[in-house]
Amino acid sequence: SSGINAEWPLRPGGESKVASLVTSTAVLSLNNPDSIDTYVPVDPEDFAELSRRIIKKLKNYQTDEGYTSFIRDLIPELCSEMNSDEIKKVSNPLMNLTHEKSRQEKEAKKKAQQASKKSSLNVQKKQNDTRSDFLMNEYKSMAGNYDDYDDFDDFM
Repeated sequence: SSGINAEWPLRPGGESKVASLVTSTAVLSLNNPDSIDTYVPVDPEDFAELSRRIIKKLKNYQTDEGYTSFIRDLIPELCSEMNSDEIKKVSNPLMNLTHEKSRQEKEAKKKAQQASKKSSLNVQKKQNDTRSDFLMNEYKSMAGNYDDYDDFDDFM
């Protein structure tokens, strides 16, 4: 048979490897002070602690491919038994976060565009400076020769 047999192979005490793994995982959860498996919230502060523990656990999967769809599906499921006012209280921070992230992304994009624009402007400015320096030097050389005598001296 190709199925998994929990009884095979047995450990020396007659316990299967699968049962041993399940038992050791449960013991680790009990011994882990940040475990969400054994934490039972009672008051609002306890729920804040449960939230911290869940966030800590789930952030480990943030870069995984299915994380976004998992969160997208999780939130509505968690809110399905709430009334509309409670759901608004949940959705408002998400909308605020959406607006803040959008603003940050626009600023970053704008800064990147300004940086690339600034570098191209610097090149343009240097070209203009060279030309204006050239013209100023030409003017000064002409003005220097021209100012040696006064036009009005020759008037009559």
